[in-house]
Amino acid sequence: MTTVVRTAHHPLYDDLVAIVGPKFVSDDDFVRFAYSMDPSPQLPRVQGIVVRPGTTQEVSDIVKLANYTRTPVVPSGGRCSLYGLPPGLPGKAIVVDMTRMRRVLNIDEENSAVTVEAGITLAEMATKVQERGWDVHTAAQPYYGDTVGGQLSGVMGGGTGAELTSAGWNTHHLYGLKVVLPDGTILQTGTGPGTNTSQRITYAREPGSPDITGLFIGDAGIFGIKTEATYRMYRLPKIREGWACAFDTFEDAWRFCKTMALIEPQPYAMIVMIPPTATLKALMGLKDWLTMCIFKANREDEAEWKRAVIKEAVKDAGGRLSDDPASREWVDRAVSLKAHREMGEFASLGVWTYLELIAPPSEVPECFHFVKSLHEGTLEKNNIPYHSNNGIVSVGGNQWIITSIIFLEGSDARAMGVMRELWARGLEMGTERGWFPDAHQGYGTIVIAKHWSPEVANFMRTLKRALDPNNIMNPGLWSL
Repeated sequence: MTTVVRTAHHPLYDDLVAIVGPKFVSDDDFVRFAYSMDPSPQLPRVQGIVVRPGTTQEVSDIVKLANYTRTPVVPSGGRCSLYGLPPGLPGKAIVVDMTRMRRVLNIDEENSAVTVEAGITLAEMATKVQERGWDVHTAAQPYYGDTVGGQLSGVMGGGTGAELTSAGWNTHHLYGLKVVLPDGTILQTGTGPGTNTSQRITYAREPGSPDITGLFIGDAGIFGIKTEATYRMYRLPKIREGWACAFDTFEDAWRFCKTMALIEPQPYAMIVMIPPTATLKALMGLKDWLTMCIFKANREDEAEWKRAVIKEAVKDAGGRLSDDPASREWVDRAVSLKAHREMGEFASLGVWTYLELIAPPSEVPECFHFVKSLHEGTLEKNNIPYHSNNGIVSVGGNQWIITSIIFLEGSDARAMGVMRELWARGLEMGTERGWFPDAHQGYGTIVIAKHWSPEVANFMRTLKRALDPNNIMNPGLWSL
C-alpha cells in the first residue's frame, strides 16, 4: 500500500484558521478520512479540509470565503445518514462540522418553545427539555447520534419523533430556523425578528408571509447551513402505557393498524407492526405478528377509554393482547423510549444497513412484501448469512414507513458488495413503483430526482440558481 503524505496545506487552510482558530481546522489525511463515511454501504468520499465553527457568524464567514473562492461546502452533523454522504468535491471541498454548536439557547415555557443550536444531538436536546417537564418531537433513532441540523436537512419532513404515528413529521412542530445562505447571509425564519422586526421571540411559523421555513426542511443542505432551530414543546403526559397485540397473519395485523390509524380522537401515540423474522424468533422467541400500541393520557378516565378502544380493535381484527414476556419487554422499552437511545442486543449482530420506503396505506402490503422478498431472496441466493428486523410504522396515519434492517455476520468484502448493490437496486426499484426513500441525503436524492416531473426539476434548478449561483452548497445532490 502506498502512503500519501501531505506536503502542503489546503489552499484555504490559513484563511479558515483566521476564522475559527488552528484548533478547529484540519486537513490531515486521518481527519479527512474520518469525515468521509456514514453507516451506509456507500463508499467513502474524502473531501479537502475540515473546519469546526463555534458561532453562526463563523459559519457565515466560512461560507463567504467558500463562495468567493468557488470552493464547495459540505455541511456535516452527526453523520448518521444511511444513504451516503454528499459528493462535494473530493480532495478540495470544505467539510463544515457543526457539532461544536450544540447549546440549548432558550427554553421558553411561557411560549412552549425551545431554541437550540443545530449541532446538538436529538438525545441531548430531548433530555434537557424533559428535565423541565416538557417533551419535543425529534427523532426515533438513531436518537443518540442524529443532530438537529442533520435531521431537518436530510430526512423527509424534517424527520420524525418517537410518536411519529400521531405527531407526524417534525415540520409540524418547527417554529423557525436560523440559516446561513450560500452567499453568507444570515436568515432568521419564523414569527420572530426575521419576519417581524418588532418581535423578539420566535413562537410560530410565518402567518404573515409564505412558509419560508419549509424551504429548508428536507433540502439536504443545498439551500444553506442551519445553525439554530426553534421547536414547539409539549407537556409530558402523566400516563404512558403500551400494549403488545399479537396476530396470526400479516393481514390481521395490518387490518388492526389501518383501523387504529383512522380513529379520531387518536387513542394512540405510536403503532409499530413487527413481523416474526427468524432473527426475532431467535432473540425474543417471537412467533406472532406483533403490533406495539403505545398511548399516553393525563387522566385515568382518558387512559381507560384508550385501553377499551385498543382492546375492541384488537378483537375485531382477530388478534389478542399478548402476555408473552419477550413481547412485553419490547413494548416496555418502547414506552420508556430506551429503545430509541441504544441499539441494545442488535448492536452485537454485526455490520448492518437498511432499506426504508414510504408508501400510502393502499400500497403498504405490496411495498412490505417487495422489500422483504428482495432482501431475503438476494442474500439467500448469494449464500450470505444475515439477521433481519422488519417493521411497518405509520406517520400521521396517512403515510407508512416500511423498514427492512439487515445485519451481516462479520465484515466479508463480498457480502458488503452484494449488500451495496442490493441496497441501490432496492431504492431504484422502490422509487420506480412510486414510493419514496425517507432520507434526503447522498444517493437518496439522486434516485428521487430521477422521477421528478420536468416542471419540478426546473423549479428546483431555478431556486438553486437564485440562492446559490456559484453552486457551492452541497453540489450534486438532487442532480443539481
